[in-house]
Amino acid sequence: MAAEPLPRFSRSAIRHLPFMRIAVGIIRKAHGVRGEASVEPWTDSAERFAELEEVTLVSPDESSTRNMRIESTREHLGRALVKFAGIDRPEDVQTLQGWTVEIPEEEARELEEGEYFLHDLVGLTLFDANGNERGVVKDVIEGSGGLLLQVQRTDGKTFELPFAAELCTEIDLHKKRMTVTLPEGLDDLDAVE
Repeated sequence: MAAEPLPRFSRSAIRHLPFMRIAVGIIRKAHGVRGEASVEPWTDSAERFAELEEVTLVSPDESSTRNMRIESTREHLGRALVKFAGIDRPEDVQTLQGWTVEIPEEEARELEEGEYFLHDLVGLTLFDANGNERGVVKDVIEGSGGLLLQVQRTDGKTFELPFAAELCTEIDLHKKRMTVTLPEGLDDLDAVE
């Protein structure tokens, strides 16, 4: 029997800081001469930024944050072009390159049934169709061919599993488990310490 297609997923990530926030994008570069930031959305759509008034920017090493008001947004080639208050020159935007754009967790949009945030997948225990434990999802990363689950086996070694409907056949967040079909040798071939 063919696996059902997986539902849509929000690419939002979560940070476990004193204030729970959801990362909705990352500043990639300046756009134009008026201080607009080209933001890669980690949500289903760049249009999500039009709904936001204030955000927190977090530095790549998470050592600095800046609370920012959004003056305007527009979509351009799948990116959100965001004008932050007080950021008026391309040079100002360049100092924020690589910073994530975050919102309080309570401002995250409601998910539809069968839809998950990517951070919900982290911590799930993977089982094969026979019920054998195969590891725990430690991270979800963007690979050249799509999303990859970084899985840590019980022996401490890790491997990467493409996040695809034919491989990830069932997700149960309440039981914190995912049923997977692993190609033979995948967890041995790619395992690293």
